[in-house]
Amino acid sequence: MSATPSDSSASAHSISEPVRPRRRWVWWLLGVAALLLAIVLVAQHLLDPWLRRKLEQQVATQTHGQYRLQVGALHTSLWQRAIRLSGLRLRPAATVADTLPRVRLDVAQLNVTGIGLLALLRKGVVPVDSLVLDSARIEVLALAQKPTRSAGQPLHERLPLKLKGLEIGYFGLLHTQANYQPGGAAAQPTAQFRRADLSAQNLLISAAGAADSQRLGYAIGWNLQLQHAQGQAAGHKLAVAGLSVSTADQRIQLDSGRVRPLGPARAGQPRVDLTLPRLRLTGLRAGALQHQHRFQADSLLIQQPQLSATLPGQNTDKSSKTATDYLKSLDLAHLNVQNGYVHIQDATTNPIIRGLEVAGTAIHFDSVNAPNARRIFFAKAWEVALGRSQATVAAHALALGSLHLSTSKGTFDLRSVRIRPPAAGQGQPGGVRIDLTLPSLALTGLDAQALQQKHFKAQSLVLDRPDLQFTPPVKPPPPFWKLLSKAVRRSDLAVVRVRHGDVRFGRWRHAPHLRDLNATGRGIRIDSAANAEPTRIAYARAWRLNTGRLSAPFDRPFYRASSQHVFLDTDAHLLRFSDMLLRPRFSPVGMNLHKGYQAPAVTIKVPRLMLAGLDFVGLVNRGDFRMKRATVQSPVVKIASDGRGPINPNRSKISPEEMLNLKVIVDVPRLDLVNGNLYSTYRSPLTPVTGTMNINRFNGSFFNLSNDRRHQTPARPLTGKATTYLQNQCRLDAQVSIYLLDPLGRHRIWGTFGPGAFAMLNSMTVPTKLVEFKSGQVQRIRFDMRVDRKGATGTMYTEYTGLQMKLLGYKDEEIKKTFLKNVISKAVNVVVIRDQNPRKRGKLVSGEMKSRREPRFSVFALWRQGVVSGLFNNVGVPQKIAQKLSEAQDEAPLPR
Repeated sequence: MSATPSDSSASAHSISEPVRPRRRWVWWLLGVAALLLAIVLVAQHLLDPWLRRKLEQQVATQTHGQYRLQVGALHTSLWQRAIRLSGLRLRPAATVADTLPRVRLDVAQLNVTGIGLLALLRKGVVPVDSLVLDSARIEVLALAQKPTRSAGQPLHERLPLKLKGLEIGYFGLLHTQANYQPGGAAAQPTAQFRRADLSAQNLLISAAGAADSQRLGYAIGWNLQLQHAQGQAAGHKLAVAGLSVSTADQRIQLDSGRVRPLGPARAGQPRVDLTLPRLRLTGLRAGALQHQHRFQADSLLIQQPQLSATLPGQNTDKSSKTATDYLKSLDLAHLNVQNGYVHIQDATTNPIIRGLEVAGTAIHFDSVNAPNARRIFFAKAWEVALGRSQATVAAHALALGSLHLSTSKGTFDLRSVRIRPPAAGQGQPGGVRIDLTLPSLALTGLDAQALQQKHFKAQSLVLDRPDLQFTPPVKPPPPFWKLLSKAVRRSDLAVVRVRHGDVRFGRWRHAPHLRDLNATGRGIRIDSAANAEPTRIAYARAWRLNTGRLSAPFDRPFYRASSQHVFLDTDAHLLRFSDMLLRPRFSPVGMNLHKGYQAPAVTIKVPRLMLAGLDFVGLVNRGDFRMKRATVQSPVVKIASDGRGPINPNRSKISPEEMLNLKVIVDVPRLDLVNGNLYSTYRSPLTPVTGTMNINRFNGSFFNLSNDRRHQTPARPLTGKATTYLQNQCRLDAQVSIYLLDPLGRHRIWGTFGPGAFAMLNSMTVPTKLVEFKSGQVQRIRFDMRVDRKGATGTMYTEYTGLQMKLLGYKDEEIKKTFLKNVISKAVNVVVIRDQNPRKRGKLVSGEMKSRREPRFSVFALWRQGVVSGLFNNVGVPQKIAQKLSEAQDEAPLPR
């Protein structure tokens, strides 16, 4: 549609007409704005000096003129709601009241932006966008000596202008230096750092901010960067190259930390020398630590810590507080210590640990509640490793090559363990001494959770090639379970093994030495109940043992006993010795000289000794020897004697009645000696020629060898049968019956000899008695001898023919016939000796066995005396002379 003419004219008229009222209002607005601008410019021009003076006056007023603040420049911006100060200097007066610290402060820039002016006028919670101090230098020269009334008040109650609070979006303290020397440069503590950058996000300094559990120090988050800090306190100097803290990132990292002692050591003062290249803590919930006293973090990494410390004696101050007084709980997901070094210097243990590696997972500690039974020393699992380390324990030097503990795998390993005993004059006199080399110790199946309850429980313990020299204390120690109870209340081991060990004992009279020891123990339990359990053997259900050479001194220092192999099986009740040897250290002459009287040099070889049915429980717990059967296979005994010297002044222990004096029970139902041989040599004072006598092919069985009164009775004495050969020629069949508990030592021995030649005795009688059996044959000898503590009596029947004897002399170092001895020999053969029995008329004459007992000689000597007296009497020697001849003993000065 097209416009009408009337509409066009009206529009043109309206455009051409001026609008005067609108232009007038614009000028009014511009004028008002210009006036306000002029007022603001004038106010701001006057405000800056006023604020500067007001700020300086306020500091002087608040400190009663003891501090002076200088502001180099101050600029405000009302449009930006900002204030900027530069060149701030805070200086104390010459003397400062003891209620104020003495501090110097220099700040290059202080910028405050986004100030809520309306809230400031209302004195409410004033919002501030940012507050930044740049390039500040702080010097603390002295601390307040007396606290003021407001000293204990929180920061939000001490704000200036009685403000209810400050809400700062960003707070920064940048490029800051500090020097803390309240007592002067020579006094401690002191601290300083070259640069620190501290910032906070959303800082609410008010009552609400203080109560907010999500805040730390009124702020949502803090960040700190500290460089080149150092300080001195408690006689030590601390230096840190860098420290980074971020509560928002929940991270703390320390780089190149060092603590070292200052000056000489003082008695009772701890000294610490610590190098810490890096410490990193992540996942730290700082708010929970501040408000709830609960430490919560994800991981703590400590790299290559090097710690040397000297600790004072035990602290008896019960008033001193510990960490649990401030910390309610601790939760750490991971702990990792890498390649650490620890040296604790004290007067007792002085441990040195190298290559320390520690890894712990899910660590939880609660100071109120009891420890979680599923955790192991407050953690889910531990991995601990040590490198070369050493310590001193009970004056013994302990060193090890490595250690590894894994609670998750249940393993504990030691390598290259070395324990050295105290040096001469050190350690407790008469105390235990241990000299140990242990290449390897491996523990598997360790129940670390049970160990936390003081219950040691594991599957197996293996000791590989231990070399141990153990000297027990002079005073017998308490039972092993009681010693162990100081550390654990109970110990359970399924299996313990010793492989190829070498064990030596000292101080004992018969201290043994075991080589190539291989032992296995099963079902081991160590506590008071196991100690009293009658079926256990040295705390174990069963033992199995194999050894190489076992040796021990016997009648020190005269003999050494050994066995090339020992086998023990408690389940089979079997103990077996192979290649046993008792060897004298000295010759017969040497034995006499060292002892001062006649003492034979005895050598015993036993290829095999087997004890079957052995009661190991009684043997270990009470020292009793109870078994079913003992077998001695092919023993060889060599007795070398020298008749020069006085008779042994001591009472012989080899007598039946000595069984009454045994403090332990010996109960052997059967003892077998198989194929034994006895070789005897004797050097008489008459000649230097050694006489010899042998007993060969000895086979015998003895029954009821016991001092148990339930088994050994007059009706059930020790009995035995034996067969042997004199000089390997003449057979001897003998029987014995001995009631071992008879205090009078009464017993009976009987048997038969024969046949054989009298001349077989010449190897002993000629060089030692100068008597020779020139001829004579024995068909049979029967004897029946009764013995007690007074002597031997009995009857002997000797059947022989053609007996002739010859008396000899020793002259010019030669045994030979002499005229006088030849005459006497003929007289003896004609007058005394009867050349046959039965006599010529067919009568069988008996001989009387009678000989007095010399308590200094063994019962075997008395048996020999009885046989000799009966033989001499049976061949014609009068009884009294025969008895005297049997009792005759050589006695002469000791050889030179």
